[in-house]
Amino acid sequence: MIVRNEHPYNPGPCTNCLEDRVDKLVIWEPLPAGANSSHPPISLNKAAQSGDVTCICNRQSFSTQVISKGEQLNLQLIVDSAHSALSYFKHTASLFEATYEFVHGPLCGPAIIQPITDGEIHYPYYEAIGYVEPPKSIRCIWEIKVNRDRDLWLHFDRIKFSSKACDDGIVDIFLKGRLDPYLSLCGENVSLAKELPILSSAELSPDGSDPSITIQFIGRTSPTRAAFKIAWTELFHLPRNVDGSLMSSKLIEGGNPEDPLGDDCEFPCPGEQVLCIPKRLVCNGVVNCPNVSDYKGE
Repeated sequence: MIVRNEHPYNPGPCTNCLEDRVDKLVIWEPLPAGANSSHPPISLNKAAQSGDVTCICNRQSFSTQVISKGEQLNLQLIVDSAHSALSYFKHTASLFEATYEFVHGPLCGPAIIQPITDGEIHYPYYEAIGYVEPPKSIRCIWEIKVNRDRDLWLHFDRIKFSSKACDDGIVDIFLKGRLDPYLSLCGENVSLAKELPILSSAELSPDGSDPSITIQFIGRTSPTRAAFKIAWTELFHLPRNVDGSLMSSKLIEGGNPEDPLGDDCEFPCPGEQVLCIPKRLVCNGVVNCPNVSDYKGE
């Protein structure tokens, strides 16, 4: 949903959108992600307590974009009764404009991926190919959640666009707190997919919230002719002692089964960065160590 709010009639300032007695637009999801319609709806007050409300009260010429995690989205206009009659019956301009679009169809697969040490996104989602009519255009939005204090390495195992034109198909990678894409890939710059940098834990959670990244694919021309697989691995940095030497005590052969996300290094990747991965990922047919093979000679 995209909202523009160009003609509010609030006579005073709006410093706390939800608490101030001003005219406002509030947007929230009435159902948790993955819940069906039989689930009790989430009230505005409850959504506000958890910080899951978009509130707009000031004049703004730019658009606000809200993307739901489920199939429903509530938009409510709240008018302060103190001056509503004076404000709204003497003006013809619209208070706001909103447009909506249905995104992330079956060909996109699951929209939210919970924290795991390694994973993959396939487009198109093979399980949906047999029963979904090919769309004329498509927009997929994936949220990859990451375990805390872990870096993330994304890499494209394969990628193909319907043409070289970015207007026909493009993959955007977004970091939290940034409006512009961290990286955009399309047919004309697909070679950039070969050397993706490691995303640090600080980049994944700049405000201390749950770390994650968002990947978006927009296909405007023959989207079913595009295909790609995005794989990722969570990485752990082997810490150093005060003198700068590696903390070898963290090297644990076979890992700790009671604490699979502990600060122990089961397998150090080759290189000076001393990045660690779970030993079960070694020689699994997937490149999990950045820029090098995860094979280690004995």
